[in-house]
Amino acid sequence: MQKQHFYANGKLLISGEYLVLKGARSLAIPLKFGQDLQIKTKNTTTEPVLYWKSYENKLLWFELILSLPNFELIESSDRLIAEKLIHILKTAYKNNPAFIKEGQSYLASSHMNFDKNWGLGSSSTLINNIANWTKVDPYYLLEKSFGGSGYDIACARSDKPIFFKLNKGKPEIESIEFSPPFQKNLFFVYLGEKQISSESIKQFESQNASSENYISEISEISLKMSQSNNLQDFQKLMLRHEKIMSGILNKKRIKEKYFLDFQGEIKSLGGWGGDFILVASKDSYEFVRNYFYKKGLDVIFKYREIAISC
Repeated sequence: MQKQHFYANGKLLISGEYLVLKGARSLAIPLKFGQDLQIKTKNTTTEPVLYWKSYENKLLWFELILSLPNFELIESSDRLIAEKLIHILKTAYKNNPAFIKEGQSYLASSHMNFDKNWGLGSSSTLINNIANWTKVDPYYLLEKSFGGSGYDIACARSDKPIFFKLNKGKPEIESIEFSPPFQKNLFFVYLGEKQISSESIKQFESQNASSENYISEISEISLKMSQSNNLQDFQKLMLRHEKIMSGILNKKRIKEKYFLDFQGEIKSLGGWGGDFILVASKDSYEFVRNYFYKKGLDVIFKYREIAISC
């Protein structure tokens, strides 16, 4: 039995949410959380099949069986998820049918070491791993499945923080040094309502007309964030970014909406409204944790706890 193994990092977009789609330079960090994909193959004299099992923190949450090479569904634990995965696999097969060998069956097991509802890259890590297995361009595979800018794919493949930018639709990726001296003052807090990226993007595209005016300023904020040496300057950049996006999206800033009494700065990450927020505070982790605990939010990470930094 032959074995293959692939791994991809999770992600967080620190700056440039939404406007990354318009060409803004964005600051993104790969995470210590991630997802792997193990492929085992064996010769068979019966009809070849693909057995797929997905695990979240070692617990099986999805499985299916497909006939090969047509990827017809034989059995699954969730029809909608099965249809999405079949679409991805068929797209890959159309581009490179050579990854499926005649007379072989496959056992694929995917292991995620974080909660799939957190919005940290359950889809992008899957896409990246399938792309590596099938030898298909991951950005093409993303475009034909979940959509988005592709910054999450770039993070999946990077071992350092990055600047990400779309130039005429093509990704430009720059590995950068980003290890702020005030890391102990940065925290990530989960708001508890996973945002569906494709829906957030559709809403953004349908309602904004003035976003083009702010691309250069958001790009500059991304650069200054990466170069910031003190907490106060970084907080000012967070606030300016929030005010710009608040005006574009016609939504209240997350701090203004829920955390007005918090001593520090708070910035939305990704789709506004439910995923993780970035918290910058001069107070201790214990103080910050207790504040958000009282708000009913108990998924809180120190920056250095989950970020792959320099």
